[in-house]
Amino acid sequence: MNMRAERDIALCAIANGTIKSKVMNAMIQKRIPYAEEWHKVPILQRRKFEGAKEVCVVITHNEQAEEAKVQIQKLNEEIRSRVYFDLKGLK
Repeated sequence: MNMRAERDIALCAIANGTIKSKVMNAMIQKRIPYAEEWHKVPILQRRKFEGAKEVCVVITHNEQAEEAKVQIQKLNEEIRSRVYFDLKGLK
């Protein structure tokens, strides 16, 4: 389901539910608007996304994207390393 408004962009993909919750909480705390889209991961791209068949793609307003990235980078390395900004290959 595509929930994007005209000025929204796909920010990142997350394959793990716990990591997704932590990223969403960080965005909520800073009042950064977001939505979710679920994308199927082609077989040849699954290694890149922890073997997941489907990933959550985080959508935000293009004017909030840099602040969202800053907030994600402030999270610990275990979380940051599992947030994928390269969305090439997703359906």
